[in-house]
Amino acid sequence: MSHGYRAVGWNRQKRRYDGLVWLGIALYIGVFAVVAGTRQPPPTAETVLIRAFGTCALVLLHVILSIGPLCRLNPRWLPLLYNRRHLGVSMFLVALVHAAAAFVQFHALGVLNPFVSLLVSDGRWLDGGYPFQPLGLIALIILFGMAATSHDFWLANLSPPIWKTLHMAVYVAYGLIVLHVGLGLLQTARTGPLVALLGAGMAWVLGLHLAAGWRERAADVAREANAGRDRDDYVDCGPASTLADGAARVVSLGGERVAVFRYGDRVSAVSNVCRHQNGPLGEGRIIDGLITCPWHGYQYRPDDGCSPPPFDERVPTFRVRVADGRVWVHPAALPAGTRVEPARIVPGPGPAPAPAGGAVHRTPADAFYVGYAPRSAPTVRRFVRRRVVALIGGGACIAAAVAAALPPNAPSHFFYGEVRTYTGRLDLAPVPMLTIAPLPGEPDVDPRLILVGEGKHGIDRRALAPLDHRIVRLRGTPAFLGTNGLIEVVGGSVEAADGQVGPPEAARVPSSIAGGTLLGEITEGKCALGVMNPGWGVVHRACASLCLRGGIPPLFIG
Repeated sequence: MSHGYRAVGWNRQKRRYDGLVWLGIALYIGVFAVVAGTRQPPPTAETVLIRAFGTCALVLLHVILSIGPLCRLNPRWLPLLYNRRHLGVSMFLVALVHAAAAFVQFHALGVLNPFVSLLVSDGRWLDGGYPFQPLGLIALIILFGMAATSHDFWLANLSPPIWKTLHMAVYVAYGLIVLHVGLGLLQTARTGPLVALLGAGMAWVLGLHLAAGWRERAADVAREANAGRDRDDYVDCGPASTLADGAARVVSLGGERVAVFRYGDRVSAVSNVCRHQNGPLGEGRIIDGLITCPWHGYQYRPDDGCSPPPFDERVPTFRVRVADGRVWVHPAALPAGTRVEPARIVPGPGPAPAPAGGAVHRTPADAFYVGYAPRSAPTVRRFVRRRVVALIGGGACIAAAVAAALPPNAPSHFFYGEVRTYTGRLDLAPVPMLTIAPLPGEPDVDPRLILVGEGKHGIDRRALAPLDHRIVRLRGTPAFLGTNGLIEVVGGSVEAADGQVGPPEAARVPSSIAGGTLLGEITEGKCALGVMNPGWGVVHRACASLCLRGGIPPLFIG
């Protein structure tokens, strides 16, 4: 424990913890980018960025939600519980990069306020829409609240119950993120492997929590069922000689867990719930005469449950007595901070007690772990080292699997950063386009190229009206999808190439369709032709709606 608040100090353990976390994140992003980049045709860099950071944040959230129940099932996972808040903050930062990249790509540079676009572009539930982006925004706000209040300053000022309730909202955020992914990316066709991966993750988290809860409940029921009572209603908590000196036995009394500590020849009982973050005091130890919580090192006196001055945390205490070599505890809790005279153990026949700091109930001696306590034993270090390597390697495999399982990209290409000069005939109807001479070496490419502006804007037809049906010269960046292409025109670069005016009948005339039914999607013609690959599907509807509002011609994709 420490008095007052100060900036976080990165000791050796924290540096190693955070270093491994960010090594895993970097490896995930790198593997995802490499696998996604080797696919043909490759996605655009913005797509890789959005997908890599989004899926990485989801994997990290699954790891965070798994650590708690894993520690319940096997205490050797406890070192990962220490500093888990840094893992949560790292996950939020990764999610923030994903959200910022998606926000800029799909909602910025348009004619509508980006925040308004974020909230309305997916439609309403009543109209058959899937507003998955607002769900992701709500989840991000919850994660931000958790990251911003991770420091103990907020824990002390909000009070432990409120702080704990706030941080339990991680399960709400998890549910919202699952819906965000399910209603977004997974609405795209051919995502069976991704659905399987998401379902496996959900089953893993739910299964771990159910297994840990079932095991804890079964242990509590068994302890209560086997506990005898005397005529004063005291509950038999087992032989005193089997209590390890400096450690505790956790018993269940009337549905409440009680930590029965032995220190020397004395025995005291306190509530098993730490006032800091509801940590399990019974899995802690007596250090310097004080019960020390294994989660964050909060300390209490065993006889009255009070923290030493200047701290004022208190936990309920219980009456204890030792009779006939057995420990008896009264199930009625006393008010927090009530002093109870410790019971005395009279030496007698039976197994010798374990040395001070020995095994805790259901917890091996080398599993006790707080930041400043002695390092865990070699068996725990080897266990954690191997599991951490497996987690990092498993994350890289998941990155490769997700990148490979994503739907195929469109056979398009955007020549980003390559500004070229074109000369041809400008026609503003039915959509602005430039008819150029056939491209050398590309006889099948349609020489009629759609013209669009920068960002989510079409070109200014009114300003170009005097140049309609004339030969012009312009500068822009091309994009092609199969035999169709477009030019993202540099603003102010269109100028007359000569004084010739072409005949009006040379303008492109839309073809007519005699009967039949068309199945496909009407979208905007910019991202669909390659500026943002894949550029189609429910994820791109927000971007498409802004592009259409900004004057970019619509395109039908069958």
